[in-house]
Amino acid sequence: MWVDAFNDGIKSRAQVEKLIADAHRGNLNALIVQVRKRGDAYFNRSSVEPRAVDIKGSRGFDPLGYLIQLAHASRPRIEVHAWLNTFFAGQESGVYRKHGDWVNLTNDGASGGYLDPAIPEVQTYTHKIFMNVALNYDVDGVHMDFVRYPGATWGYTAASLAQYKHETGASATPAPEDPRWQAWRRDRVTAFVRDLNHELKQDKPALKLSGALICFGGGPLDSSGWPLTSAYSSVFQDWRSWLINGYLDFGVPMNYDSDWSTREKGWFGRWLAFEKDSGFANRVVIGVGAFLNYPEDTLAQIRRVLATSTGGNRVLGVAIYSYASTSVYGSDDFYGSPDLAGGLPRQPYAGGITDQAGLLARARTFNDLFMTQLSRADYYRDVKLGWVGTQPVFTQAASVPGSR
Repeated sequence: MWVDAFNDGIKSRAQVEKLIADAHRGNLNALIVQVRKRGDAYFNRSSVEPRAVDIKGSRGFDPLGYLIQLAHASRPRIEVHAWLNTFFAGQESGVYRKHGDWVNLTNDGASGGYLDPAIPEVQTYTHKIFMNVALNYDVDGVHMDFVRYPGATWGYTAASLAQYKHETGASATPAPEDPRWQAWRRDRVTAFVRDLNHELKQDKPALKLSGALICFGGGPLDSSGWPLTSAYSSVFQDWRSWLINGYLDFGVPMNYDSDWSTREKGWFGRWLAFEKDSGFANRVVIGVGAFLNYPEDTLAQIRRVLATSTGGNRVLGVAIYSYASTSVYGSDDFYGSPDLAGGLPRQPYAGGITDQAGLLARARTFNDLFMTQLSRADYYRDVKLGWVGTQPVFTQAASVPGSR
C-alpha cells in the first residue's frame, strides 16, 4: 500500500504505530511510504533538504527511522520502501526557489513545480537524495515517483536546449513533436534511472529500486503499440525498456481506473493484459486506484490483478493507492469537490451529511473499514444501495517479498 505524505501516515509516533497495526489488519507485507513530497524530508539522517514542517514531535523524532524499526520488528515482518518524488519539487521548495535555472519550462515559458531532468546538475542533486536515504536507512527499497516529464511540451530550459543543440548539431529550437527531441528527452530520464540502479547495485545490492509508472488511457495490445502510449510519447517515461534492461527491480504501473466506468474498466483490462503477458510480469506490481472506486470494486480489481492471464502469466503483486484514500467516500478528491462527487453513479453522494467535517469523519470511517475489508468478509453502508457486503482478498498474512 502507498502511504502519501499529504495526509496522516508517519508524521507522529502514534501515526506510525497505527499504520503498522492497520497493515497487519489488512495482511499487507509492504508499505511504500512517501518521505519526500515537495523538496522536503520525512527523515533526519543526511538530508540535504529541510525537515518537513508537518512532522509532529521533537526534532529527534525520525519518521522513516521509527517506521523501519517497528515494521521490521513486527511479526510478520513488513517491508518499507521509501517513496520520493523525483523531478517534482513544488514551487515553494528551497531547491525550486534557489535554482531558478533548473526549473522545467514549457515551449511557451510556463513553469509548474518540476525540475528539468535533462540538466546534469538536477540529476546529480536528485541522485544524491536517493542515495542518502538508501545508504543511511535499512529500507527494503526506494521508490521513484514523478520520474518523468510533465508532458510533451516540457523541457525548454536554456540549459537543456543548449545541450541538445550541442549534442545533435541542431540549430533551431525543436518543436515538441520533433522525434529526435522527444527521443533525447526520453533518454535523459532513462539515464537517471539507469545510473541510480547502477550505484545502488554496487553499494547496496539487496535494496530494491522501483518506480511509479504512467498508464494514462488505454494500454497497448502488444509491444508494437508501446511507442503510442502516453508513458512513452508524452511524458517520456520508457518504463518498458527499464524493465527489459533490468533498471528496475520491480515496476508499479498505476492502473488507476474507475471500475464503474465502462470505458475505464476497458482501459484497466487492456493494461492488465499487456503487463501480465509482457515478458517481465514477475517484476510488475500492479497499482490500483482505490480512491476512484467503491470498496467492492477495488477488491474485484485486486482479484483480477492477482489472477493468471490467458497466456498463463502472473504478476508479482498488487499495490493500493492509498492509505488515506481507500474509496470514493474516503478521498477528498470527491468529498472536497461537489462537481466531481456529482459525477459518481451513486447519488446523493453526501447521504444527508451537510458539512465538510461530517464528510471527513465519514471518510475516516471508510478508510478504517477498508483495512478490515482486505482480510475478512465485511460490509459498509452505501448512500444508494444500503448495506453492501464485501469479500476479502488477503485472507492470510502475505509472506515477505523475495529479492530480485
